[in-house]
Amino acid sequence: MPFRAVVSVILLAAYLPACTAYHATSTPLAELTTPPNPVGRVCVTKFSGAQVEVLQPRVAHDTLFGMNGARGMATSGVAIALSDIKSTEIRKLDGGKTLVAVLVIGGVMVLAGLGMKTLSDDMWDGYSFGM
Repeated sequence: MPFRAVVSVILLAAYLPACTAYHATSTPLAELTTPPNPVGRVCVTKFSGAQVEVLQPRVAHDTLFGMNGARGMATSGVAIALSDIKSTEIRKLDGGKTLVAVLVIGGVMVLAGLGMKTLSDDMWDGYSFGM
């Protein structure tokens, strides 16, 4: 695989996490956090209006446990009573964002390729190399 293609694939993969968004779910937290496919993070809205992103969520008895995902980094442990949770959202792939990211990144790569070809052609214009 050519070097440019490898770089393009790596850049595209780096932008894929941006193609997700939180979506409301009615699935109980206990089901979301149990194997075989537990979610890695949930965003809960409390009745007080506060929103908390919980990384590595798990439910034990009547409490949601995990790591506080403030600013995208696990900062401290968190425990929230299930009775205090108004709504739950989970991260899912957002088709619209994915399509826009692929089109924009693809367009930039095509324009960069055309620019490189033009620069390369202009650089050698007028040289005959003895032919």
